[in-house]
Amino acid sequence: MGESKYIRFLARLGSVLLAAVSAWLLFTYALPWLLPFILAMLTARLLEPIVLYMKKRFKFRRGFSAAVCTIMVVSCAILAVALLAGGVISKLIGLAKDLPSYFSALPDLVDGVQGKLQNLIMSSSPEMRGIVEGALGGIMNQANELPARFSAKVISFLTSCASCTPKVLMFIVTYAVGTFFLSASFQSVVKFLVRQFPGHWQSKIKGMKSDVFGTLGKWARAELILMSVTFAELLAAFLLLRIRSPLPAALLVAVIDALPVLGTGVVLIPWAILLFISGNYARGAVIAVIWGIITLVRSFLEPKILGENVGLHPAATLLAIYAGYCIVGVRGMILFPFILIILKQFNDKGYVKLWK
Repeated sequence: MGESKYIRFLARLGSVLLAAVSAWLLFTYALPWLLPFILAMLTARLLEPIVLYMKKRFKFRRGFSAAVCTIMVVSCAILAVALLAGGVISKLIGLAKDLPSYFSALPDLVDGVQGKLQNLIMSSSPEMRGIVEGALGGIMNQANELPARFSAKVISFLTSCASCTPKVLMFIVTYAVGTFFLSASFQSVVKFLVRQFPGHWQSKIKGMKSDVFGTLGKWARAELILMSVTFAELLAAFLLLRIRSPLPAALLVAVIDALPVLGTGVVLIPWAILLFISGNYARGAVIAVIWGIITLVRSFLEPKILGENVGLHPAATLLAIYAGYCIVGVRGMILFPFILIILKQFNDKGYVKLWK
């Protein structure tokens, strides 16, 4: 009896590991190729009630209803992405123009630091003096080259954005056309996918589909709550600092924070560094403190909000976030909690039995 329990435990553990490895392989290798089609399928699923309503209420053909809905959704998505990308690029262009003013105080700062260090070096032993002077010379050379390097990085980023334009256009076209085709024949596509599974699995697949979409909705709601909290914090901070256009700036940084891999540190940390370099130490320190507070608040709220919305204990959510970061990196902080959410839904519905 004990041996059979041990075998069942190993089987469950193997299922979890297999699911995790499969999700990692999909996320790392297959997802970039399949992403426009996955998004198209999700969009078609969201549009299905509207398409059916238009077909029933106005007697439109399914293809025409799908085309109208696709044009509206894709147009809104393109507009949102264009506004976001335009805001980021315009801010970067403005930053590149303002870089000379930010770095104007750098030579005086370097000279002051160098003078103080030289006094300290002169009081040290001759052997130590040579080592420290060599290291100090290298550091000062790096500091003097910092403005040119930073400007080159900004220009390189803008150039890479321009070079990615054909890929972005191809992605948008593929997503838009895929959404129309899948929406125009959504029911037949779903039936085809279900038929690929064994007969005894087909009824479970239908239940899984509704559970997965329900889980996606709960996860999206949790992320929206976190983004709203971040936006409120940023807006309050930007209003206190009297930053130009605080509302769009706070919204832009909050959206960047919600994107995978990115975060508020992508904007706030370089901003604080530039302020320190330009001699505005107080404002730079305030920006750094704002970043720290937002990071701490999000780290505290994310496990709790995800747990409340998807039914996971905050400790389990925190474990998934930390394990994902240790195994895969920043992407794992998004992937692993989502895998845990799906596994919990499947376990609660009885599709798999991983724990009691």
